[in-house]
Amino acid sequence: MADIKAYTLPKLEYDYAALEPIYAREMLELHHDKHHAAYVAGANRAVENLAEARDTHDYATINQLQKDLAFNLSGHVLHSLFWRNMSPKGGGDPKGPLASTIKTSLGGANALREQL
Repeated sequence: MADIKAYTLPKLEYDYAALEPIYAREMLELHHDKHHAAYVAGANRAVENLAEARDTHDYATINQLQKDLAFNLSGHVLHSLFWRNMSPKGGGDPKGPLASTIKTSLGGANALREQL
């Protein structure tokens, strides 16, 4: 890739089994190692193809390649946030401003759970 650092699959900060029984080890491994990895590979492929299209003046393909990059990169970013928001020590009710907003808007954490 021309002067662009390749996107990489982030390492999980916890073991695949750390979220059981809520999230099965096998599902977490599949979701991270296959599904998220496919977004990373797709983003890197799109960047490479965009560079090649620009170098060869193949401007007809650039619009679709930009869409491919946006799709794969957004999947990569959103999954990266997802892994950081998952926690083996998580759970319970939210605190602070989020808890106040949930209480005002929905009647509290239990009401939110019921609606979900």
